[in-house]
Amino acid sequence: MSDAKKVIVFRTGVLGTWREKFDGIATYAKSTGWSLHTVDARTARPDFEQLVDYWRPSGLILDASGAPEMFNGVDFKGLPAVVMNPEKSICGQCLPSISSDSRLIAKLALSELLELNPSSLMFIEWFEPKIAWSSEKRAVCEEVARMHGVPLAVVTPAAGDDSNPTNLERRISEAIAEMPRPCGIFAVTDAIGAAATSAAARSGADMPGEIAVISVDDDPEICESCTPTLSSVRPDFHRLGFGAGRLLDEAMRNHGMTPRSQQVPPLGVVRRASSRRLRVYDRTVHAALERIRLHACEGLTPGDVAKDFDVSRRMAEMRFKSATGKTLGEEILERRLSVACDYLADGRTSVAAVANFCGWKSDIAFRKAFKSRFGVSPLRWRCQERLKSSSEG
Repeated sequence: MSDAKKVIVFRTGVLGTWREKFDGIATYAKSTGWSLHTVDARTARPDFEQLVDYWRPSGLILDASGAPEMFNGVDFKGLPAVVMNPEKSICGQCLPSISSDSRLIAKLALSELLELNPSSLMFIEWFEPKIAWSSEKRAVCEEVARMHGVPLAVVTPAAGDDSNPTNLERRISEAIAEMPRPCGIFAVTDAIGAAATSAAARSGADMPGEIAVISVDDDPEICESCTPTLSSVRPDFHRLGFGAGRLLDEAMRNHGMTPRSQQVPPLGVVRRASSRRLRVYDRTVHAALERIRLHACEGLTPGDVAKDFDVSRRMAEMRFKSATGKTLGEEILERRLSVACDYLADGRTSVAAVANFCGWKSDIAFRKAFKSRFGVSPLRWRCQERLKSSSEG
């Protein structure tokens, strides 16, 4: 291990998203035998020169998502370095970089809101609105609102709102009161989306009928704690970290390479109660959908859910299908397969374990259900996803 290459990873992002990014970096590091050393740079600028002298690293990975200014003007002594979610001015030099595709994230979020035929849209930007991943999303919002002829309000949190959620929620409440309804709200992070959801709920608005909210990052600790639960666009943080490792490997192998930038598309929208659209609004159906989303992989049956309707099984199925277009069984199966795809995509869980985790009694039954839905076996699907990721990277 003494001959292993050492890589310093500087973290500035929040814990929920950081775990997945670091897991991606660590996965690549394991494949190459690197030794990783993490430095938390969220609250104080590290002494980069001392760290480099102490660790004698072969390369650096800089997560600039939380505090990009931390790296401005830093001299890394010519060491190969890769930036995740960079700002144009970062480091005062040109470095290889990889970032989540902010424009595609915004398009997915707005498509979700536009399905609800809103009379107005609202975008709540980051506390530092000029930061690239926030300003790029705002630009898409402005384009889409103009294209569809829908009025757009942009809410800019004030200095200090990041440490005072009450002020932020009050600011959002005041903006919501002025908006034509139904209104679709796109918040640039889950934490801001939680404040928007709380503000909308306190106003007494029907959600998502009058006000729908969607955010970004899909941090379950935040999204699942909201009332109603918060829909969110899920970036591919694992792939972001893995791609950063691969870029750094290239830079360390070829010091004269021309720096290149990559963008990682999001995984999709995780639809929860704050934006879930129904053909017919029905609170019991909403509750049933939430129960299925949370417990489908725990052996939940259509009969279990039907009991919550307090009507006959046949009437429960009719109400559910009228509102969603699916039977209870179809919705449960769709949720189980969705979770199964998440497990398969991470590449670390066996097919038999996936079957067990997602509620199938045997891996044979799982394979049959999976192939019926996707046309290929779980293993073949996983291979295709890996090839797709490799070609896009």
